[in-house]
Amino acid sequence: MKSKIFLKEKAVHGTALVPIAIHHLSYAPNAGNFFYLHWHYEFEIIVVLEGAIIYTVEDKEYCIMAKEGLFIPPNQLHSARAYNGMPCEACVVLFHPNLFGSSQQDTAFSRFVYPILKGEMEFDNHFKSSVKWHQSVIERIYELDSLREGKISDNELLLKSKLFEIWHLCYQNSVTAVPRWKEKKNYKLERLQPVLDYIHANYKEEISLISLAQILPMSEGQFCNAFKEVMNITPIAYVIRHRILKSCALLTETDWKIADIAKDVGFSNISYFNREFKKAIGCSPSKYRSEGQRTVFSE
Repeated sequence: MKSKIFLKEKAVHGTALVPIAIHHLSYAPNAGNFFYLHWHYEFEIIVVLEGAIIYTVEDKEYCIMAKEGLFIPPNQLHSARAYNGMPCEACVVLFHPNLFGSSQQDTAFSRFVYPILKGEMEFDNHFKSSVKWHQSVIERIYELDSLREGKISDNELLLKSKLFEIWHLCYQNSVTAVPRWKEKKNYKLERLQPVLDYIHANYKEEISLISLAQILPMSEGQFCNAFKEVMNITPIAYVIRHRILKSCALLTETDWKIADIAKDVGFSNISYFNREFKKAIGCSPSKYRSEGQRTVFSE
């Protein structure tokens, strides 16, 4: 989705030589949203030290309690908010895939990283202390957190060794995608493509569930099930998210009134637009515009 580019995080994590960043986050009670909806090219691992955080990754939601962690692959939209207004403390580690090599010609990269980037293999993403190897990952993140105040260049070998150990643990316990399932899903995605093309071309207009189902054609029930199986989101929720992402570009690139932007992307009701925008992005349209996609992380 081209409009997704407007949610790319602007912050730079680490350097070209040491593409690693460690952030220690601390939030007071009732902090609300920690990170607005965004994505980046780096892998991300977060461990909650105290309290709890609700993470939304694409269309899945995770409640990460104290001494638990979460792995987020590159390019996935994610946001975070307080759990029941609890104060919390967490360590976030980001590292670029180039940490393991810069191309498919590098053995480590082609064997251990590229399959994850391509979706051919998957890591466990919710780390819990009750699982022995998960606990080992969590402990390594604690160790990285203890090194955050030193210069990354001074601790380069130590930082890399701990991340390589984490990657080794994740890789050893990864799951290989079943080719037949992938082919089946790809086939279903190909079948849905006319629907996606229609949404992308007509998102400014009124779009009903029955009009989308008739494109294939299918019954509304069959269509909803097929769409959600492939896209992990309902058809109407997909339409709304596409409109919201389109509005992000207009908020940052134009001085149009918010009501006009809402109407331009297909919302006839400004209150409904504001509500859906905050649900998807984590803040109001006016705050999103005024803060200009602020740096997501702060010490």
